[in-house]
Amino acid sequence: MIELYQFAPAWGINLSPFCLKVEIYCQLAGIPYETRSTLPLKGPRGKLPFIIDQSNTVPDSGKIIEYLKETCGDPLDAQLSEEGRAMGHMLRQVCEESLYFAILYSRWLDDRYWPKVRQAFFGSLPPVARSLVAAIAHRGIRNSLIGQGYGRYPREEVYAAGAADLAAIAWQLNRQSYAAGDQLTSFDATLYAFLFNVVQVPLETPLKAEAAKHPVIDAYLNRVHDALDAAERR
Repeated sequence: MIELYQFAPAWGINLSPFCLKVEIYCQLAGIPYETRSTLPLKGPRGKLPFIIDQSNTVPDSGKIIEYLKETCGDPLDAQLSEEGRAMGHMLRQVCEESLYFAILYSRWLDDRYWPKVRQAFFGSLPPVARSLVAAIAHRGIRNSLIGQGYGRYPREEVYAAGAADLAAIAWQLNRQSYAAGDQLTSFDATLYAFLFNVVQVPLETPLKAEAAKHPVIDAYLNRVHDALDAAERR
């Protein structure tokens, strides 16, 4: 049984797109796993998620999926065409290298939503520890976003960039049912995880409003959700 180490749930859901990506992949690929809540500093690279499989510790969501393909087989991508791999790769990059930072900004740097995020993430801690840990985490995320760039942008520019990402994703989903074509692949673990974290989190952000303008996004999430339910019943 693979042990998946990730953040504790908040609002009853997995708020890390990268952690949720690994969970969704395991469910779609039929790989048994158990989750363990921990902190990033416990990870081999100071980040989450990571897995422990017997004596092997594997960090990074992408490396984890590569490892699981090598050790458990590749039921999702074995027959994927070069075109499908290219499309899936581009959507994954849009999610992980662009949309992710707009999501992060909305939660940590937009003062309209940060208080609710702080309560969800740190509300269970004792009052003194809550303030200290939240302040340290907030400063770390702010510095990361300043280094990445979005932390220097006006709010409207960040959300415009996120809206463009969502429009591009919706355009692709209007042409095909899933991330890399008309069959589920490992790329859907990424796409679902990121869109879920825009649409399902109880924060009425501009990103959520933009996603609602594209009904194909909600339809896609429902299709994958139905596939996950079917996989659970098997």
